[in-house]
Amino acid sequence: MLSGITVAVVALVAGLVALLLGVGRDAGPTPLPGTGAAALDGKGWDLAAQTALATRAMPQFPRSASQPHTLSSDSAGPPFSLPAPGVIAGRYVPGGFPATVEGAIAQQAALMVAGLAGGDPDTYAAAYTSVALPGAPAAAAARLTAELRVFRSRAGLPATGPIAGMQVTYSPTSALVKGTTDGGRYAVVCVLGELTVQYHGQIASGGIGDCQALRSGLTADGATEWRVSPGAAAASSPDLWPGTAEAVAAGFRPLT
Repeated sequence: MLSGITVAVVALVAGLVALLLGVGRDAGPTPLPGTGAAALDGKGWDLAAQTALATRAMPQFPRSASQPHTLSSDSAGPPFSLPAPGVIAGRYVPGGFPATVEGAIAQQAALMVAGLAGGDPDTYAAAYTSVALPGAPAAAAARLTAELRVFRSRAGLPATGPIAGMQVTYSPTSALVKGTTDGGRYAVVCVLGELTVQYHGQIASGGIGDCQALRSGLTADGATEWRVSPGAAAASSPDLWPGTAEAVAAGFRPLT
């Protein structure tokens, strides 16, 4: 029995390492209940500027930069102070964040926390779908959906569903604003944090980042919401261990 557990733990850690090293990385959705299908009408959006911003490549770093290593005393800038969600009840992912870049970061962080919980690609796809506007990139094609499939496969785990004895959590630590257009109503933001996998007392951690292109607007019930935007998907974020020289060089600033 102990031998079997050891093999399972080794496989699980191998799966996490494969995820953190970007193995198998892949480059419709409905609105949340009660927000209506026409939360944003799309009129007047600068689609060319949005596409150019979203698809602009992010800085590249060695794959090993996602592993725990020495922290830096430098900073890319002052911390982002994130607002609290305006709506939690009845939501798969908290929402109702204000129409500021801090609100966009908070929405992306909330999506990653909810979506990565349990390390299940179906969970991430459901979380993503709940905050995506019609015409946004499909949940099945989202980078983290694909990477969680790789994680499960490389660890020899069932493709979906809870795993007895396994906990997967994500803790956002820092973020960057790649840019905004349309008077700040469109923003591409990236969140970086620590993904931790616990399995029968064994723990493995690594840095995971993800970027999303988000639009802010009023929903049918009059609330302000940030949603995954129609159009081009945001270029992938580098996966970096938070607080390191690489994370600072990429422009990630702490979250409070």
